[in-house]
Amino acid sequence: MKQVWYADDGSAVGSLVGVKKCWDYLQANRPDFGYCPKPAKTILLIKDSSLMQAAQKIFKDGIKTTYHGEHLLGSVIGTESFREQYIKNKVEGWVKDFQSLSKYAQDDPQASCSAFIKGLSSRWTHFQRTVPDVSELFEPLENAIRDQLIPTLVG
Repeated sequence: MKQVWYADDGSAVGSLVGVKKCWDYLQANRPDFGYCPKPAKTILLIKDSSLMQAAQKIFKDGIKTTYHGEHLLGSVIGTESFREQYIKNKVEGWVKDFQSLSKYAQDDPQASCSAFIKGLSSRWTHFQRTVPDVSELFEPLENAIRDQLIPTLVG
């Protein structure tokens, strides 16, 4: 079994039995680590849907079990269709943000440019670095930048 931790977010990869041992260990020893794992906030993502019943049998303590996908540390993992839909939803939200920013850019282009460079653009760069082969999903965002924001900023 492999583990990855970032601050108080942990992930474990391995067999169902190995991940269950890790979960049980954390539950028994959590005060020693200052970590309190909560079943209601825990998600078990399995690769093969045929293992769903076994996973639900092994992990009975309120842990959500899925084989589609889930967001993880600001990124997304899971099936291709899940990742695609998740990113499409994110991109739609970012495009709406650009529509709002473009309205403000008419009155205050400098502040809008700063908001774009320092704030908005950082929202999607992590996705682009961590989720492979999804560049075509960002096309609506590129169009919003090119067709809405830039013309408003430069007149």
